[in-house]
Amino acid sequence: MEKQQSVSELVESLVQGTTYQMLEAAQSVAVYGDDAVSPVATLLASSERETRWRAAVALERIGAPAVDVLVVAAKHDDYQVRVPAIWALEHIGDDRALDSLLANLNGENECCRWMAAAALSKIGDESARAAVETAFADDPAGRGIVEELIEGS
Repeated sequence: MEKQQSVSELVESLVQGTTYQMLEAAQSVAVYGDDAVSPVATLLASSERETRWRAAVALERIGAPAVDVLVVAAKHDDYQVRVPAIWALEHIGDDRALDSLLANLNGENECCRWMAAAALSKIGDESARAAVETAFADDPAGRGIVEELIEGS
């Protein structure tokens, strides 16, 4: 894919565009790789839920160059920043995410625990999947949610 718009123009489309324009911008920004990570990653801290998710979609499309900032975001104090970061990490599938996913699996926020469990079930090794089983051994309702997340992801 050819670079046609600047990163700043694409970031503007990510934030302000229609859903279709956002998806186009997310795909286009991936061409910039490392150069796009920082400008897009700043959107993860937005007070707007939709902006955080739009950033996660774009970072997922960027892929491996975005893993390090997503790992940091997955450790953020605010669970609303962690959730989209965990989603993006799951879809990228890079094992550099495993430690932050395990931390979320063992954290207090249920949504982050469920999202991390689904991600670890998909991209983790045998010990990560065993940690998921242990974490939800006495929580059949939580395990059911995790299974739904796995199927829907």
